[in-house]
Amino acid sequence: MRGLGAIVPLLLLGAAPPAPPATTGAEVQKYQEAVYPEALLKAEQQGNVLLSGRIDRTGNVADLRPIAASYPGLVGPAVTAVKAWKFKPATLNGKPVDIAANVGVRFRVKSNKRGIIPQPILGDLPVFPADASGKRALPEGFPIRLGTDPKILADAVLDVEPNPKPRKITVRVEATSPSGRPYILLETPASVAGGAVDVRVPVVAAVGSDWEEGVWTLRFLADGREAGGGQFWVARDPSRFDFAAALRKP
Repeated sequence: MRGLGAIVPLLLLGAAPPAPPATTGAEVQKYQEAVYPEALLKAEQQGNVLLSGRIDRTGNVADLRPIAASYPGLVGPAVTAVKAWKFKPATLNGKPVDIAANVGVRFRVKSNKRGIIPQPILGDLPVFPADASGKRALPEGFPIRLGTDPKILADAVLDVEPNPKPRKITVRVEATSPSGRPYILLETPASVAGGAVDVRVPVVAAVGSDWEEGVWTLRFLADGREAGGGQFWVARDPSRFDFAAALRKP
């Protein structure tokens, strides 16, 4: 409880100015775990499913589609689970907004084989607008604003099979524009510690003056093999850009 000593200055100086409307990321309010298919569980076949879509202004997951999966049989349970998730929607200046969503769903057994997967695949792919230093300018899933955000940051996590010895994996990241134009954002060796089951792969790239508005795709390769991907969206004026309509274009 506030004491009288704290109240008197307010009475003398007048009410404090209202706080500016908040800009916030989406927050999970309801989570449903994916059901592990019995046949894959018994065979201890582990892996990930990568999904992309959007979290709409009511906090629902919409326009969800699979991007990659370690096993086809994992896709259905992953989609069913994520569709049931509920979020407190993201806000921009206090108002709910649509944001892009990249979702990784992991399936792991509880045994000494935990973490053994067929090949490296993304587990997490949060994408952010970034400032000139590469730091986050807005929360995850917000659009890259042409003329405002000089860089894009993808703070990716690549899941790998544990190996007692340290090693390196060559990671290549490609972005494709809405019209199909490819851009190489990163190609670098990633150091994996001995026994590690994942490695963080930060991707920081300059936003080009020739970048198009619309939904872009991201593709990751690990040692030349497909490792999943996701999406982000670019707009000069996000308030006038229909993300949902752009996402549904073939």
